[in-house]
Amino acid sequence: MQTKLSLTIEDARRIMAAAEEAAKNMGFNVSIAVVDCTTYPQLLTRMDGAPLMSAEGALDKARSAAEGGHPTTFFEEPLNEGRYSVLRLPHTPIPGGLPLLVDDQCVGAIGVAGAPPHLDVEIAQAGVAAL
Repeated sequence: MQTKLSLTIEDARRIMAAAEEAAKNMGFNVSIAVVDCTTYPQLLTRMDGAPLMSAEGALDKARSAAEGGHPTTFFEEPLNEGRYSVLRLPHTPIPGGLPLLVDDQCVGAIGVAGAPPHLDVEIAQAGVAAL
């Protein structure tokens, strides 16, 4: 039998707080989702003034990163190479989703939406660093 690591709610709160702080410091109101290894949400927040659609986007990015164990940009490369079949996958190729890895195991993920994509990634990285 295998043992699977997963985030605790305290881990999720620490990750969320760091990402929220980064977004505030950068002057962006975003949505942030933290999911555990099952891809189900532990925390989801839409900061005041964040775009309405960003909540779904953040959750989609987090789930994609957790299920694949890769940043969501992993799915962007084949798309940019013209392999449009990647759009049939249940993963988003939009930057802003990062897996949370412990001992080479994906224990969950964070997704950020609402800022320009490269800044979504930067905000998510602040959350990853808190783990």
